[in-house]
This record gives sequence, structure tokens and C-alpha cells, in this order.
Amino acid sequence: MQSKIKNFVESIVVIAIFLVLIQTFLEDYAVLAEWSWKIRKILIFTSLGFDLFFTIEFLTRFIFAAMRKEGGRYFMEGKGWIDFLASIPLLLLNSGPAFFALITGSGFFFGMGGMLNILKIIKAIRIARILRLLRILKIFRQIKHTGSIMAQRHVAKITTLSITTFVFTLLVFSIFSGIILLPSAEEKIMGNQKSGITNFLGNADSGHSLTAAKNFADYDADLLIIKQNDNTLYSKYDNPYYAAVFGPGDYQYFKTKEYGFFFDVRQLAQIQAINNILYFIIVVISVLVFLIYYSPHFAITITDPIHVMKRGFLENDYNLEVVVPPAYKDDDIYVLGALYNEKYLPIKARQIDSEINQTDLSMDDFEDLFK
Repeated sequence: MQSKIKNFVESIVVIAIFLVLIQTFLEDYAVLAEWSWKIRKILIFTSLGFDLFFTIEFLTRFIFAAMRKEGGRYFMEGKGWIDFLASIPLLLLNSGPAFFALITGSGFFFGMGGMLNILKIIKAIRIARILRLLRILKIFRQIKHTGSIMAQRHVAKITTLSITTFVFTLLVFSIFSGIILLPSAEEKIMGNQKSGITNFLGNADSGHSLTAAKNFADYDADLLIIKQNDNTLYSKYDNPYYAAVFGPGDYQYFKTKEYGFFFDVRQLAQIQAINNILYFIIVVISVLVFLIYYSPHFAITITDPIHVMKRGFLENDYNLEVVVPPAYKDDDIYVLGALYNEKYLPIKARQIDSEINQTDLSMDDFEDLFK
């Protein structure tokens, strides 16, 4: 009964992994395709739900493992570190902040000096979603891609190493790209906005605020709204459009003493969405290559020769030779296979022939000696 419950729970987890991977793809695709805010809001709710589910799953597994004094074994050998990275950090850095911005209805309010840092933090939060791709490794472990335990363990290990290295390289590069002063889309956008605000304030102080607002809109296509105290000097769209299309993370707000400026930052999210979809495709293709190509290759070139020799050692009537491909004849396994063919099989054949000749004697053979 306990085994059935465990299998049922594991099935639910695997289904949830498939669903969260689809949801992650759709969340980025929705930004790229400019889906309505209503649909993207649903994806934010589902994102929070999945992160909560996997956080509870990790904590439950870890607590039960710790109660059996196997917490370290679960975390390392049981790939608990994947469960951890694909749950709690995402809840705290991705879906949690997005949900908080959603329920508070807040945009981003900061001065010009802090704008760039906030934009880079937003970028790091968005790229953190690629940690979910580590979940593919958990699915990979459920697939019995060969009959060899050694092949499954070897391919699972090299797949885990490759995908984890790829994901963490992207994540670390994204977080620290600002520290090492690499040029970025955020800096380019900030430069345009800073120049536009400076020009606007200079013209507005001369008493031509409406003309300055129009010139600013022509200069920067990302400008959405300019407010002077409580009055709107310029608005690119009407209020129903803003309500239907824009969410809290789609704009940023900068305020001077007298003026407030709203900017469209969706293009930054779209750039990151393109990158995330590209990363998603690379990881999926990599796993499929390991599963479809490398796993059979490892089985044919490593485990199959071992299997032939093992049966030859254990079964008296099994005397097939190890097939040695010319391209791999210098590999250690095939050097051993050649020795098996040339040295062991002839000895085994002579031994079997000797045993057969000995057992062919009968009492009738001895009777013929006395006739």
C-alpha cells in the first residue's frame, strides 16, 4: 500500500514537472507575443502555484530524509539540490516578487541614479526562471533509456553535469554582467531616457512644456506618460489600453520635483524572453541528444561488449565473440574484447570438447574390450 502511494505521488510530481516546463515556456512566449495582461496575470498565478508546490515537495522530501538520517544522501545522491534550486530560490526571486507587484499594483518608482540597478535586478530575476530547466533532469532519471544500470547512471551523470553547467553559467553571467561593466540593453535605454528627460526639463523651464512633451515623445518611443503635478501633459495611449495591456512590471516611473515620467520597459522583457526561450530549446535539444544518440552509443560501445563477455564467463553454452569495430579497436574495452575472442574462447571450446568426450563413454564401450 505504501509503495502504491509513493508511486502515485511520484507520478503527480512528474506530471507537475511537465506542466511547469510548459508554463515557463508560455510565460516567456506571452511576453514576446504581447499577450494581454489578463492572460499574463494568470500565468503569474500559476507560476506562484508551481513554485509553492515544488517548495513543499522539497521540504517534505528533505524532512522525511532527515528523519531517517539520510538528508545529505537525498540532497546529493538523490538530486535534492535540483529540487532545492528549482523551488525555493524561484519562489523568493521570481514568482514571489511578481505576485507581490501584482497584488499591490505597483510599478517601479525610483530616481535616475537607481534606475539602472533596478532594471538589472529585474533582468536577473527573469533569467532565474531558467533554473526550472533543471527539472528536466528529474524527468530524465525516470526514463529507462537502456537496459544497463551502468549506462543509465553514466548518461544521467554526464547530462546533469552538462545542463547544470550551462544553466549556472548563464545565471552567473547575467547577475555579474553589470559588475564587470559590460554594455547592456539597459544602459542604452537608460542613456536615451536620461538625455530625453534632461532636454525636456530644459525646454519645460522655458515655458514650453507641451512642446517639450511632444518633442520628448518623438525622441523616445518608450515614453508613455508625462505628468505635471496632477495634470497629464502627454499620454501615448488611453486608459483602457493601459489597463488591458500593461502590468506592474511593464513600465517604470521616474519623478522629478514637478514632473512624473512613465516609460515602457517591455522591450527589455522581450529581449530576456527571447533568450529564455533559446535557453529552453538548447536544454531540451541537449537532453534529447544525450537520450537518443549518446545513450545508445555508450551502450553499444561499452555495455554491450561487457554483456557479451559476462555471458561468456557465466554460461557454458554461450560462445559468441565480441564484435570489434575497426574504428574503436584501440579502445580499452575492445582490446579486452579481442583478448577474450583470441585467448579465452578457444580455451573454453577445448574445455567443453574435453568434457563432452569424457561424458561420451558408457558401459557398452567397456564390454567391447572383453569380446
